[in-house]
Amino acid sequence: MRNLVQRAQRYESLTPGERALLKLAEGLICSAVIAALPVIAQALGQGSVHWGDALHTALAAASVAVLLALSKYAKAHGDPAPASSMPVALPAPVSPVSPVSPVSPASLVAEGLSDLAGDGTNSGGESR
Repeated sequence: MRNLVQRAQRYESLTPGERALLKLAEGLICSAVIAALPVIAQALGQGSVHWGDALHTALAAASVAVLLALSKYAKAHGDPAPASSMPVALPAPVSPVSPVSPVSPASLVAEGLSDLAGDGTNSGGESR
């Protein structure tokens, strides 16, 4: 199981059964946490634990984990291959761009290119 987790962390290709097994392990861990919460709450709140209720909670959470693993197995046949096994196209090299010098509004007005009124004419009233 450790090898399977390590392979998944390296994004290696896994069979649908291996993916479903990982999903089952994840679901069972989550269901154990879910089942432990009411037990802890009852122990802290009442001083005793109703083990029948705790067992029902654990079975319900575990059954959901099994159903999710079966669903993953059914869907895993259509999953795409991991991205690391696909060929990667490198982006085309980008030519360096010369920095643009900032233009001050005063220089635009001096050249007659200001359109402060937004009416399509420059500041002198002339149309471009």
